[in-house]
Amino acid sequence: MRKVLFILISIFIQLSIQAQSKTAEDYYISAFNEMSGMLAGRDSLSIKRAVFLAEWAYFEGKLDYKTDFCDEIDRITKFIRSVYAVNRLHTYKTGMQMAISSYMVNPFSGNNYTPYTYDYDTFSVDDEPWDRQFVSRTLKTHKGQCRSLPWMYKILANELSVNVSIARAPRHSYIMYKDEDKITPEEWINLELTSNQMQPSWWIKQDFEICDSAVNAGTYMTPLTDIQTVACQMADLAFGYYEKFQRYDEFTYYCSSRSLEFYPMNPNAWIIRGRSLERIIHDYLMKNNNIIDDYCAHLIELMNDTKLRFDKTYMTEETEEIRERRKQQTIEVQKYIQ
Repeated sequence: MRKVLFILISIFIQLSIQAQSKTAEDYYISAFNEMSGMLAGRDSLSIKRAVFLAEWAYFEGKLDYKTDFCDEIDRITKFIRSVYAVNRLHTYKTGMQMAISSYMVNPFSGNNYTPYTYDYDTFSVDDEPWDRQFVSRTLKTHKGQCRSLPWMYKILANELSVNVSIARAPRHSYIMYKDEDKITPEEWINLELTSNQMQPSWWIKQDFEICDSAVNAGTYMTPLTDIQTVACQMADLAFGYYEKFQRYDEFTYYCSSRSLEFYPMNPNAWIIRGRSLERIIHDYLMKNNNIIDDYCAHLIELMNDTKLRFDKTYMTEETEEIRERRKQQTIEVQKYIQ
């Protein structure tokens, strides 16, 4: 009896030690499980929480949901409501969208007289740490780019019960919402947060060299639903994992595959899935003496399907010419605003 009790105590101690020594990968698994629960309907769908989880996992838990996210967002939304009321924006159907935009681009006491501006250092994004694109960083520094600024706007809009959507362009995102006040000739407002401009659809299509097939397929210039937005964030979780550990593996495969169940027109997720399968197939063949058995054949079939599904997104490759043009446009707009 004493021997059995000693063994049980030893097992408990070992499990306690394992629980305390949480690995960096464990944070990503926890984030994946919670986001997956949202997509499956087991947990409440929250874009704010999903964005936090992706950043929390990258920082290995060194980010607090209340103090680093919720408290600041609650403070901002309270101030935006006052902007909405004082300026009598209730006379517009899109008045709350106007209030959010005004808060982000104008100096107010509520933003410490420091508007949210473009972070020019992110033009060299390929050499920059992944966390430069985080909303938590933008909340603290009031600097952001074409990922963090629209995602912050979307979070604020959801907290204020305002109907806006994230939309995608090649290596870019922006805000879309219906033009209920008929401000523009188009049905939708395309709000570019990096320059605080309302851009017509034809301009976005031309500027990013987007083909008709990509628009018709829903890859670009399409307002995402909240479920698609969380699925998009799950794909970013997978890419953040790659950026942190510099590897594709089973986690990035399952993460991107889960994301694609709910947002299949995300070319970035298909790329992550394909590169993950390449790594998995390579490692399996190394262990299996380069013998292609039934399991390996199944993996190759998944790879072929991934390539086929990726081709159907009609993804636009961002050229250096496009990148440089957008850089100069943003610089000129910021000079004009200043």
